[in-house]
Amino acid sequence: MPPKKTSVIVFDIDGTLTDSVAPHQAAFEAALRSFPFPALRTDWASYKHHSDSAIFQEAWEEAGFDGHPDMDGVEAQYRLALDNTICAHPILEIPGSSAFLSALEQTQWVACFATGSFRYGALRKLDALACPVDLDLLVTASEYQTREDIVAASIESARSRHSISDLDRVLSVGDGLWDLFTARNLGLEFLGVGGDRKADQLRAQDARVVADLAAGLELLDDLN
Repeated sequence: MPPKKTSVIVFDIDGTLTDSVAPHQAAFEAALRSFPFPALRTDWASYKHHSDSAIFQEAWEEAGFDGHPDMDGVEAQYRLALDNTICAHPILEIPGSSAFLSALEQTQWVACFATGSFRYGALRKLDALACPVDLDLLVTASEYQTREDIVAASIESARSRHSISDLDRVLSVGDGLWDLFTARNLGLEFLGVGGDRKADQLRAQDARVVADLAAGLELLDDLN
């Protein structure tokens, strides 16, 4: 019988669990370009909040369009674009992701998921994992716009689902600076995942970074 859950790990998805940054960004940009923006910034890091819904909201306001942003419309276009992209280039998990998630089931840690992607995209990406995940513990940009709200809601879903009254630890795992900054804004521990430029950016902010989750539970032991 698994031990009682007392701690939470909240995972980003794109670039952390699945190799899906490029297909997501391609589909998201295609969805935005289905609207008549007079100009569209595609440096996503330049937007105030790094989530699909927040970027669309900001772009809509910058364009001076009337009424509320057409979230239903942009999500529908995103679904079409992502399906086409995945059909040509299937999403793969990043090595070690499924094994790590499976190993967590036999520990005091509970995994939850927080992403700046629209929900449909998150579901398609999680399908690439070799192990099932609890989708009730997934929070996305379809529900909230800020990364802080997304991550906090995911953690709360895990705490509530497992009746954890007092959390021992909360660890955020992600591949981007926005993941690190969100974790720090919320007072969470952080572990970076990835290589090359992103890893260098995280290390420059004094974050611990691993190439992937293949080291398994040894990663958690090292963080103690």
